[in-house]
Amino acid sequence: MTLIFEAKVALFDRLKVLVPAGVQCTFADTGKADRRSQVWLGETTEDDLEPVAMRAGGRKPTAVSGVVEAHALVISPGGPIVAERAVYGLREHIAEACRSLDLGAVPGLIDVRPESAQVDTAETTDGAYSALTVRVRVRGRET
Repeated sequence: MTLIFEAKVALFDRLKVLVPAGVQCTFADTGKADRRSQVWLGETTEDDLEPVAMRAGGRKPTAVSGVVEAHALVISPGGPIVAERAVYGLREHIAEACRSLDLGAVPGLIDVRPESAQVDTAETTDGAYSALTVRVRVRGRET
């Protein structure tokens, strides 16, 4: 079952187009905090594989549901309000990437949408940072 992975790749392609200049966009966490603004994709979970029809043979039509986590981090020399405002701006770009994704580009893809978000903001000796995790729900059907 690669539908969730292929949807993740398509989402990454949309993010590369939509995030503003100056924001580092990577497929996975680089482990480096050398950029003040970053977006990357994290954990992929296939949490529901349900047969949707009975038929002879080894392959059955299967409804697939899963989650792809999209992360963003903003480090700001200003205060925490500046950092959190910027990370909410990146959240909008993630949501726009989901809305503008061509569902036909991934065979069997039915829906991609943000499901929930979590923001963590703190002040440090270097300024402030705000970290965002958006859970993106992916649904499809494989045959």
